[in-house]
Parts: sequence; C-alpha cells; structure tokens
Amino acid sequence: MAQLTESRPVLLEASLSEHVYQQLKWSLIAGQFRPDAKLSIRSVAKDFGTSTMPVREALKRLTSERALVSKANRSFRVPKLDPKRVSELFFLRANLEGLATELAVPRLTSQKIDALEQLAAQTNEDVSTGDKSGYLSNNYSFHFTIYNSAGNDELVSIIEGLWVQSGPYLADVVDVLETSKEWRKLHSWITEAIRSRSEKLARELIERDIGWGTTVYSQLARHTG
Repeated sequence: MAQLTESRPVLLEASLSEHVYQQLKWSLIAGQFRPDAKLSIRSVAKDFGTSTMPVREALKRLTSERALVSKANRSFRVPKLDPKRVSELFFLRANLEGLATELAVPRLTSQKIDALEQLAAQTNEDVSTGDKSGYLSNNYSFHFTIYNSAGNDELVSIIEGLWVQSGPYLADVVDVLETSKEWRKLHSWITEAIRSRSEKLARELIERDIGWGTTVYSQLARHTG
C-alpha cells in the first residue's frame, strides 16, 4: 500500500483510524501482543502503510478503553501483568458472558447451533495440534456466535471490550489448559445445553469456561502478593 500522508481529507483519515483500531483490537484479542509489549506510533504506521495520524488516534482510543497504557515518551504498551486486575477481568467476563448466553439460548437458530458444534470440534482440534493462533481465533468465533444472538448490543460491546483487555493474558497461559480434559469438553457441553434450550445450564457452563481465569490469576495474585 502506498504511504498515506496527514494531508488526506479528514473523513478518509477517520476511516483509516477505524480500520487501524479494529485491526489492533483484534491483535490484542488474538494474543498477538503480549503483556508489556511496546507499540510505537511509527512502527505501527509502517506496518499498516499509513500516516501516523490514524495510528495515533487508534492507539489513544485503545488507551482510553484501558487496553493499552501510554508513556511519557509517547509510546504505548500493553499493561504489565497485574494478576489481581486480570482476575477481576475474568470475573466480570464470566458473569456478563453467562448472562449473554442465557439471553441467547432461545434466539440461536439451528444453523448457528450447528456452527457452534463445528467450532467446538475445531477448538478441540486446535488444542490437540498445538495451533494456538487457530484456537484463539476459533474460540472467539465460538463465544461471539452465542453472544451476538443475545439481542443486546450494549452487553456484547462491553464483553468484547473485556476480551480486548484480557486477550494478552489469555494467550500467555492457554498452553497450560491442554492438561484439563474437562476444559476441552466444555465447548461441546455448552453446545449440547444450547441445543436442548437449557438456558441455566448453558449459562453455568459458560461461567465455568471463563471462570478458570479468575481462579488461575487469583492464585497467582496470592503467590506474588
């Protein structure tokens, strides 16, 4: 892509900023940036082939959403690991995602439930083959296929914001989950509960699926505190 300049029309810069923002947000969700990773305006602009203006705006937006922190030298970083904070993020995720699931169960079509069944099998395969990138992407698709059917856009937006904040920490520990046979079955169990239209069970299983993060990071906070 040709190098863009800051003399471009404001509307174009705004659309570029949104594009950069969405791509960076996905990179955080997918664990492509790890805790304390540095994102400089110039390096990100070079990667996207854009001017610095839309990148600066996107990074500022992510900072206001607490996904990044800014430094005095105008660089940006993923927040360092704070186990207590991360535990709180997963606590919020578990409760809000459980609610979204309960709302979604009556609304999910047979076609979407079939898609969930395929995604459940694929995430299990990703773990078996050690495809962490594939797992993180398919895991997101599995969960948001459910939440996007909740009929509450504000709730889904809040949940996604929590995913952006917790993504780097999920990616950091996802390998250790391979040892849990129960964890690997949860997506299939969730799908079965949804297919049987069991709202309470589906909510409970989603909360269990997300709740490992609360437990893992609470334990880490105690050990490091």
